[in-house]
Amino acid sequence: MKKLDNLRLLIEKGKFPKIFPEFAGADLIITKDIERFKEQKEHHVVVYSEHAPALSWLVTKLKKIYVSEINYINKYDFYPSIGILMNNKLKRQEFLFETMLYIVDEIEKKCGTK
Repeated sequence: MKKLDNLRLLIEKGKFPKIFPEFAGADLIITKDIERFKEQKEHHVVVYSEHAPALSWLVTKLKKIYVSEINYINKYDFYPSIGILMNNKLKRQEFLFETMLYIVDEIEKKCGTK
């Protein structure tokens, strides 16, 4: 089974942590702390959500899956693009499962099957 299929299965079964360190790096910040959201820099993509632990876990999983494709240059495209996708879905108040699966699908389209 492919890595992305395994990730989808974990998401569908709800097998992601409720407690996980918030992601911050390569111009992407995922947080549930409103103060951190307010302190963002212009070039940062900030995802503010009560689901920050699960969304941070998802980014970490995608990072591990695409580790061989991410480098010191394209990481400033890879991570913020995930944040933009998250923000777009969260604005529509979609369910967390739908948002996470959408992110996986879109990253697969952009970066290829793993």
